[in-house]
Amino acid sequence: MVLIDEAICSRVASRLAGIEVKMAPPAGLLELLDREQALRVLLFFMAINYDTRGLGGTIQGHYYRGSDFLLQLMLALARGQPEVLEPASLSHLTLDDFLSWFSRFGEGRLPRRPAERVRLLRDTALRLIEHYNGRVSELLSACGNRIGGPGGLRERLASFKAFSDPLAKKTMVFAILACLEGLWEPEDPESITVGVDYHLQRVALRTGMVKVLDPTLRQKLVKRQFVTQDEHQAIRSACLEAFSILSTCSGLSQLELDQIFWHLGRNCCQVRLPACAQEGPCWRPVECTLIKATSYECRGSCPLDGACRASKEPGLLKLVEPKVITYYY
Repeated sequence: MVLIDEAICSRVASRLAGIEVKMAPPAGLLELLDREQALRVLLFFMAINYDTRGLGGTIQGHYYRGSDFLLQLMLALARGQPEVLEPASLSHLTLDDFLSWFSRFGEGRLPRRPAERVRLLRDTALRLIEHYNGRVSELLSACGNRIGGPGGLRERLASFKAFSDPLAKKTMVFAILACLEGLWEPEDPESITVGVDYHLQRVALRTGMVKVLDPTLRQKLVKRQFVTQDEHQAIRSACLEAFSILSTCSGLSQLELDQIFWHLGRNCCQVRLPACAQEGPCWRPVECTLIKATSYECRGSCPLDGACRASKEPGLLKLVEPKVITYYY
């Protein structure tokens, strides 16, 4: 159904030479909260951090978009109304209470499928109470400070509905953020894999690192039609393997690749306005988070321009991530 092109993985890897990820904490949680509060913000944030396209708003005078808005909202709650994020409170969260969050600190658009997010928050809170005395720090201690292996973070969080993704996307991003924020130092950081979300899938498909061989599936992607669960799993699994190969070829860790390609997909390789499809230099440098998160010195083009197949074959820009309804990412 799909194929991984190792030659293209190698070619893409060569374009990453010299790009460094700025490992500064994205939110500076420890400067604002104690460790348990900060970990709680990250866990509950990740429980509902999915399908954030179109989400955005103003919090205390500052505009944020997508997952940045969601994280800043959770941080504002933790600072201004910490009782709201107590597991005991979240275990009884109502839809009305949840929707009220989005207007407490400014103006914000409501997320899609809010009732589903309420159920995920309640389940996460209940499992944290039942198994870890309501403390995220106790969950990490129970893991033996390990991500992989029996009893590790990946296995333990898999029993939480919000984190039940077979590829553990949200578990990996939680671990990455906890590391970046200085909240946790896992003993096996090599167990971190990229969080395969829609940005990483889109870039993998357009670059040619992952090729869709099945013509029916390819047409579904181009026409943005829903795919089956098996088709979805095949593409995501291939992407995970492709990024593993890319890590070997580039010498960059999967944590570093996750950061680079998430920002690249969010900025340079957008669904409708990829940088390589525009005439002249990119017009988004002021708001580009790739520039802020890495050492890439933008000269008006995507760092993969020329190595990515779609930058040479514009027809490939029609390829987008699989269309699914999921809470995995």
